[in-house]
Amino acid sequence: MTSDAVARGLHRASPGANVLLLIVMAGAVLASPSLPVRACVIGLLVVLAIWSRVAVRGLVTSLRFVLVFALILFVAQALSIREGAAVLRVPIAVTVGGLEAGAAMALRFLAILAASFLFIHVTDPDRLAGSLIRWGIPYRYGYLLILALRFVPFFRRELRIVREAQRMRGIRTSVRSLAGIRSAVRYTFVPVLVSGLMRVDSIAMSMKGRCFGLHSKRTRTAASRLGPADAVVVAICAGLIAATVITRGGG
Repeated sequence: MTSDAVARGLHRASPGANVLLLIVMAGAVLASPSLPVRACVIGLLVVLAIWSRVAVRGLVTSLRFVLVFALILFVAQALSIREGAAVLRVPIAVTVGGLEAGAAMALRFLAILAASFLFIHVTDPDRLAGSLIRWGIPYRYGYLLILALRFVPFFRRELRIVREAQRMRGIRTSVRSLAGIRSAVRYTFVPVLVSGLMRVDSIAMSMKGRCFGLHSKRTRTAASRLGPADAVVVAICAGLIAATVITRGGG
């Protein structure tokens, strides 16, 4: 996570504000029938990533499989829906309704996952768990959330280490064939899984040694103060809610 000295953008916002932003963005792309609103959410995600000093190129790299699947959704919807005027007729007729439905489905899928990825990048798990505990959620569940978020960069780092070791040994894995999938499972999935299980075992032993869960309550961290970043998030959420209500009201 970004240190407080160099934190910018959503890194400075409170965890509650980031949770609100994620919920509102997901609700906007799900509830609004307007394509411009969904495209606006994608644009906002890019602007917020730049404002928060999150590498857009790295974010796109992390979402490359999401982008491919979004493209598949777009093509599938465009070819299967035959409503409206025809745009192309070779070899299968592509209509305006199909293009609109494909764009709506692809943007909805991409916006929700991109917002989730950005939320993980800018939200400190410890601060988020502390906020959840202050909201009345048992600290055991808050700690589960910390572990889940902590394991995302852990598996990413382990995957990079395994792939570097494969390159050093001249091993190339691919998922384009059945044999390639078997090699990927053997040389990539299994080592990463074993490393993760070893990490889980060490964490479980550490929690047991510290008698985690012995008491029903635990001390709470100091509440985060609201700042300018929170005001920006609230303004964005208000704008998205207003746009969703207007577009739904307008049919």
